[in-house]
Amino acid sequence: MSFRFSKAVRVRRSAEFTIAIRRGACAADGTLVLFAVPSHPEAAARIGITIPKKTGNAVVRNRWKRLIRESFRTQVDRIPKGYDYIVRPKKNAAPNGAAIMRSIPKLATRAVAKG
Repeated sequence: MSFRFSKAVRVRRSAEFTIAIRRGACAADGTLVLFAVPSHPEAAARIGITIPKKTGNAVVRNRWKRLIRESFRTQVDRIPKGYDYIVRPKKNAAPNGAAIMRSIPKLATRAVAKG
């Protein structure tokens, strides 16, 4: 298993973010909000991260991004394939690595089941 975070596993285009947020199934807990939209059935899972400026200053936003990327990278085998996922922090949540590690696979599975 490769732990690289290449361009192939990232949602990069603004239009793809918009489609996932508008048409995707949503799942949330106390830490994160996750949107899932089907992509190609045999494709690897891809993730897009959006952190609003209201979350905090640049240091806090970058910490969120690092923790979410790390959780996705290390647990990609537990996340359903063939979907694009958009992740953002819940309003007023603190960046907690353990909570994010628990949330990502649980929310991805729940959103796929909804959609």
